[in-house]
Amino acid sequence: MDIAIRSATGADFGEIAALDATAFGMNYEDQDLTDVLTVVDPERFLVAITNERIVGVTGDYPFEMTVPGGRLQVPGVTWVSVSPTHRRRGVLTELMRHQIGRYAESGVALAVLMASEGGIYGRFGYGPAGQTRKTVVDRRRARLAQPPHADRVQVATATQARAHAPEVHRRWRALVPGALSRSEAWWDLLFLDRGHHRGGMTSMFFLTHPDGYVSYRVKSDWANGHPSHTCWITDYLATTEQAHAELWEVLLGMDLFGRIESFQIPIDDPLPFLLSDFRQVRTEVVNDGLWARPIDVSAALSARTYGVEVDAVLEVVDDLLGDGRYRLSGGPDGATCTRTDRSPDLAITASALGSVYLGGHRLRTLCAAGRAQVEDQAVARRLDRALLGDRAPIHGTAF
Repeated sequence: MDIAIRSATGADFGEIAALDATAFGMNYEDQDLTDVLTVVDPERFLVAITNERIVGVTGDYPFEMTVPGGRLQVPGVTWVSVSPTHRRRGVLTELMRHQIGRYAESGVALAVLMASEGGIYGRFGYGPAGQTRKTVVDRRRARLAQPPHADRVQVATATQARAHAPEVHRRWRALVPGALSRSEAWWDLLFLDRGHHRGGMTSMFFLTHPDGYVSYRVKSDWANGHPSHTCWITDYLATTEQAHAELWEVLLGMDLFGRIESFQIPIDDPLPFLLSDFRQVRTEVVNDGLWARPIDVSAALSARTYGVEVDAVLEVVDDLLGDGRYRLSGGPDGATCTRTDRSPDLAITASALGSVYLGGHRLRTLCAAGRAQVEDQAVARRLDRALLGDRAPIHGTAF
């Protein structure tokens, strides 16, 4: 089968959307396509063509991502789809090879994505770099051990929340590795709140704090006169410990609610330790979150800081872009990473480097899995500590 890969144009978008809808089992309404075109640039997409038909697509959104001690401009790979009639024929492989090759040519340091399935992207050099989880809080049993009893949380309208949230988000993402920027168009899209995107729940409600913000939906359950509604948190930002505690004081005080559920609460969120009963924050599911793919290893490793001083040579094994050796020298105040001919201290696959890049997974774990090899255990321990971030990475914005 002959497959041609080319850049998409605006004229391709209707066919791209139809393919994506079929591949993911969704129905796009005309309004959905109008809405999404406020953030989608079809010219950032690649399409696979055979017999003058689009049978595969991949694209990206431009983001700024926080990394430990710094920031990177990254493409967020998205809309990856192959027609059901052309699966297992190498279409995705060709699209990924072309896309990664273009990133390398244009000087991209790192690419990121969210994976619909866990077995797809590792062979293209992407590694799971963070985790998300679904949490359930039993609202009736969860109590703050030391309630702040502050009055800075306000119930806000959508207009008030739209004006407040972007600045809080800007401050929040400066603190969190993996956090992604949101353009004004992205914020507008989030606040459209179309009825058919609510999953049977209400429109959004909003809580604002000078240093925080929460949006949530409600799934009503009157339970034959014993109300037990669900509060589903859709956005969750706190830039200070005080804002975090005050927002939870309000959330846990909402009568008629039985459960507070979300995919937004980070793995290292302090909430369980604020409660008189740690167990009332229950994790139901833990999944991979953001995936990362080093493109320009020198640029990516030079862009972040490290927890301890480190000077080591890494051999990065990359089946698509070629292997390379790099001397990483740096610490808490910054780092440099350059090509070298020195013997390596560590051999690591590109996907494993993606997994440890944001500090979301331990280097020692990747070594134990055979994704990295090191002879000197003292070097391994130091690199392991150096790569950890101050906080668990979370991207915060689904794409």
